[in-house]
Amino acid sequence: MAPRTRPYKHTGKLDLACGQNKQEGFTGIDIAGDYDIQHDLMVVPWPIAKDSVEETFSSHFVEHIPHYRPEFNNTDGWWVFFNELYRVSKPESKHTFVHPYAKSDRAFWDPTHTRYIHETTWYYLDKNWREQQGLDHYHATCDFEVVVISGNGIADTIATKHHEAQAFARQHYWNAIADLVVELKARK
Repeated sequence: MAPRTRPYKHTGKLDLACGQNKQEGFTGIDIAGDYDIQHDLMVVPWPIAKDSVEETFSSHFVEHIPHYRPEFNNTDGWWVFFNELYRVSKPESKHTFVHPYAKSDRAFWDPTHTRYIHETTWYYLDKNWREQQGLDHYHATCDFEVVVISGNGIADTIATKHHEAQAFARQHYWNAIADLVVELKARK
């Protein structure tokens, strides 16, 4: 599908890959479901104006981002998606992502999942972190601060423990949590 040449009007809040569960108060963008804007998020540019988005929400999409498509020009789809999100983001905008945790069976049972996302994966979106790790050669133009990473679906045996014990369990055990919830802030 070819992108539109004129940006759609939207609320300033986008539900990315909204599917059939669009968040109230958000403009949904997806290829199917309850969308307001029909668009494949892996086709860039999105039909959204630069610096126009103040908040996004995305549930169970990022684990489906393909690594490769011919039109990606040898850039991993992770960078294609997040570089485009950065382009449309206002300074200090908030971006929330929910996805299966890399150490959860939930990450592996869906055959359409193409990546398994760990907490550290999110720091690759931080320009300063990439530079400190010697990874500034990646095809990344985005710069997002990781504000918070938390978990959903915490096993009852772990949920009653203090924060440090929960962090230890998440780091060392499988199925300690089902999903990660990540909040990013665009640094511009």
